[in-house]
Amino acid sequence: MAKTCIVRGVSSIVVNTVQRRGKAKAEGGVGKKTTGISKVRKYANLQKKTVLVDGIKKTVWLSARAMRKLPSNIVVVGK
Repeated sequence: MAKTCIVRGVSSIVVNTVQRRGKAKAEGGVGKKTTGISKVRKYANLQKKTVLVDGIKKTVWLSARAMRKLPSNIVVVGK
């Protein structure tokens, strides 16, 4: 199973990093030229936690943001 938050559904995403050179047209140049595009994976801040979901003990992935506002049926066991 992939790393996905069970509360918010967040996981990693793939984004493009674009390298450019040149002077912008607004600054009097001929415009920016793209010299390279590479894919980068951005990871969510996921933590593995043991929780009680409706009274059943499970080990799940939770995002740091989701741990601050958990639904009433999910309780973190331990720290």
